[in-house]
Amino acid sequence: MNFQLSRASRMMAAGIGLSLCWFVLEACDCEETKEERFPGYWVACIGNKPALMTYVGDSATIVSSDPAGNFNPSQWDCSNPNSPNYKGSQAPSYSSSTPSGPGGYARVHRNASATGSSPSAYLPQQLRALPFLPQIPPLATPPPCDSSYPDVLRPIHTQAIVTRVSTCPFAVKTSIPVQTRPLQIAITPDGSLALVTSFDNAVNFIDLSMNKVVYTLNTGDSINPNGLAISPDGTTAYVSNFTAPGQSYIVINIANRTVTNTIPTIVQYPQGLTLTPDGSQLWITTPLYFGVDVFDTLTNTRITSLNISYTTDVAFNSLGTRAYITSQSTTPGTVVVVDTGTFQILNTYTVGNTPTDISMSYGDQFLVVNNSVDGTISVIDLLQNQVKTAKVGANPSGIAWVH
Repeated sequence: MNFQLSRASRMMAAGIGLSLCWFVLEACDCEETKEERFPGYWVACIGNKPALMTYVGDSATIVSSDPAGNFNPSQWDCSNPNSPNYKGSQAPSYSSSTPSGPGGYARVHRNASATGSSPSAYLPQQLRALPFLPQIPPLATPPPCDSSYPDVLRPIHTQAIVTRVSTCPFAVKTSIPVQTRPLQIAITPDGSLALVTSFDNAVNFIDLSMNKVVYTLNTGDSINPNGLAISPDGTTAYVSNFTAPGQSYIVINIANRTVTNTIPTIVQYPQGLTLTPDGSQLWITTPLYFGVDVFDTLTNTRITSLNISYTTDVAFNSLGTRAYITSQSTTPGTVVVVDTGTFQILNTYTVGNTPTDISMSYGDQFLVVNNSVDGTISVIDLLQNQVKTAKVGANPSGIAWVH
């Protein structure tokens, strides 16, 4: 496949992934009931109060009294209606049996053993791994909207603005002018700053407490910023230069707002940048060329280049041992599974036509893939090793997990 692209065509290609698409996954196509598949209990915040939940048949039900006497409501913080937060750093299993329900009763380390050995990874404190959305009994009076509901930041490529949208109620709070043709946005881990790439040679720094650009970093005429990733410690930003020849990525010191390095890439038109969970490697994809570049972020040296063509996005499991890469080299498209230790291809899943975004659920069971051209999403169940693809209409773009 050969690409002869005008500058205007490259602009359009660079703008992949700008619109928003909301969807909910809540089906379990199996013969056994949810009670049989997910025995046990979990905790949900209902009416800003913690409630012990279980499945009866296929219905989520509030448990009136704790059969084991382990449920302590004071240990749960329901002040934020979006995500129940367990106050302790960790907790024992709910009972001697498997603590299931969706994700289990307590926040436990993902690979903790019965002997209490030290694990290497665990679910984030504020999240629960729901295999699907439970049917929680409706409230007589829905909780009122308040400032704890999250906002959504959205770059609008054609209008040179970033909109800040409240989710309860749903409304545009403000529009923030940025450099022309903004593409991607990322927020520092402390939530204080948003960085936005603009194809027209700039990276915008937005102070989220003031909702205004406090600095515009001019990258020069030879750099067309597109992809963006921020290190887990919030000190460094990586920005891809969507061009060829001269393809590269730049390294930005966020505190000093300066470019500290420019690193050439093998892949032409580098677009997607994804860091491994520990921030040690940067994986670079391109929708218009061959290969995936993998760089060591400590030394900014290339580790390897993978022979996977026309790629758009990468998702990792929580331990960073597996990479899942969307590829548009065939019709329909594929998701390629790579061992991050050996860089060997382990598996390939067939999804819809022209896969773009991919995202891993926090429980490491489900991958969701947007298939742009045919208006579908594919859900890969990694435990069952199955793929289901469903029509959603239009051109799905962007994925957000709601917990």
